[in-house]
Amino acid sequence: MTFLVIGESIVDLIGSPGAWRFSAVAGGSPLNVAVALATLGQPVRFSGEIGGDFFGDLLREHLGRHGVGHGELARSAATSLAFARIGEDGSASYDFRFGWRFSGPVPLDGVTRLHTGSLATLVEPGAAQVREVMRAAAAAGVVVSYDPNIRPSLAGDRASALTAVEECVRLSRLVKVSVEDLAWLYPGEPDLDVARRWAEFRSGSPGERLVVVTRGGEGASAILGGCVITCPAPVVEVVDTVGAGDTFTAAFLAALGGGELTAERVRDALRHGCAAAAIVCTREGAVPPSPQEIGELLSTMPPTPV
Repeated sequence: MTFLVIGESIVDLIGSPGAWRFSAVAGGSPLNVAVALATLGQPVRFSGEIGGDFFGDLLREHLGRHGVGHGELARSAATSLAFARIGEDGSASYDFRFGWRFSGPVPLDGVTRLHTGSLATLVEPGAAQVREVMRAAAAAGVVVSYDPNIRPSLAGDRASALTAVEECVRLSRLVKVSVEDLAWLYPGEPDLDVARRWAEFRSGSPGERLVVVTRGGEGASAILGGCVITCPAPVVEVVDTVGAGDTFTAAFLAALGGGELTAERVRDALRHGCAAAAIVCTREGAVPPSPQEIGELLSTMPPTPV
């Protein structure tokens, strides 16, 4: 498989708990997914925007160090920033300085998997161009995966965001969404009811849609056809949750591989995703685990029935 990841790159300025000191680390949901995929040995290209400033240098060095191809990056006026304050439970809240003018198009030569999501699919004017690439990929038979990763402060009004999210779901074969995203998009609706509805949306590409719902420390569930597959998360000591969802996505996609979707393959991919996300929660920032680290944690997890 060869992955193309499209979306924002951001420098996360992560605060020290109880203080106003910040450490600068590379971030942005799509960038985190690309780096984690590369760490897991997957060929991956990254397309987006990076500022021509020293924060942009940090991001370029980060991508290069992890072996992520980034020859398709456009230069923006300034690198986007996200200030992250860490709570006592390790959860992060964000304050963004963000712009997105992605112009596309992006060549799909040799690409078998396209992943995108987050701010890149919601913030205009770039979001419309990203959705055009999703349409082109779906029409070309490229498997599209999508993570809404809603940031309410930048998502605009709920009705417009919901329209964009549902369009992206229809263009995707694989969707990963958090319970927090679903609660914001569909207040009061049970998350699995929404996931079942998404799984049945008319698709822009052939094949049934797989929808995965992540629940943080409670693990994740997947809807495949009429089957619900659930995997608990391993218990770890949390430092922060920055990048946990993105790391789950990368490990899940890498473990799922290609070919026909089966309940057994989805179960194994859920286990890999939950293990990878748990490991990244034990570290500061989105530092992806190696395959060896994931394998070691998997060996301690009880079997997950289908």
